[in-house]
Amino acid sequence: MDTTQVLLKLLDIANPLAGMAAEFIAGKMGLSDKTVDAVKAAVSGATGEDLAKLEQVKADLQKELARLGVQLDVAQMQTAAQQVESVNKTLQTEAMGGSWLQRNHHAIESMMTTGMVGAIYFVLPMMKIPVPSVPEAAFLMLGGVLGVTAWQRGAANREVAKQ
Repeated sequence: MDTTQVLLKLLDIANPLAGMAAEFIAGKMGLSDKTVDAVKAAVSGATGEDLAKLEQVKADLQKELARLGVQLDVAQMQTAAQQVESVNKTLQTEAMGGSWLQRNHHAIESMMTTGMVGAIYFVLPMMKIPVPSVPEAAFLMLGGVLGVTAWQRGAANREVAKQ
């Protein structure tokens, strides 16, 4: 696929990238009209000397897209770090809570879940009592609570270890 076809293909994408690419390409080619259609017309009508210029535009555009990709990666990492920091602050605030119940509600939830599973699937059958039908959603909810709890505790412990 030659440079003209690559640039035209990029301009055919119906998303914000097409507008960004058109503006970038128009700037590099010295076009006053920076719309996708104007850039497509200029690129498709390119000949001779313009093709060499388009080759440079293509290389510059690839560099710009790589730079934007790195910026996006950095922004995503910063967002993730902010989320972890927020969770850590929440856990630290809970740990400093005034009551025993507030400080230990995650442990209580874990013990209750373990006790429920043990009672339903081990104690009741041993007592020859029919095992009730427990909705799958109950276990998914409990698993979610315990999974989030474990993740938060692990994140808080890692943060403490770093300090």
